[in-house]
Amino acid sequence: MKVKDPAMIRRWRQQERFTQRDLAALVRRSQTTIYLLETGGMKTLTEDLAISIASRLHVPWEVLFELEEHEVMPIVTHEAQVTGNAGRGLVPSQHSARLARPAHPRRRSA
Repeated sequence: MKVKDPAMIRRWRQQERFTQRDLAALVRRSQTTIYLLETGGMKTLTEDLAISIASRLHVPWEVLFELEEHEVMPIVTHEAQVTGNAGRGLVPSQHSARLARPAHPRRRSA
């Protein structure tokens, strides 16, 4: 998550009459973390911390924070690598399923 406006966190905290130390204790972080968030020294934070801070300040999290957009990385399977379909969203063919079989058949016991 990204902090929209660091000063806004401070204003909401002061409106609730919390010190930085009070808020830090409520969200189980250090006073330094709250200081860094309020001064712009920490521009990103976990969703859990953002929601916890917003909850303790009685404000919707969307007012103080915004979601970071992350590029979604495709999941590459062995079959996709073998067929060259990695990251293209293509369904492996039956041929690639045959390639994924063990190379050596099991030995029969005598």
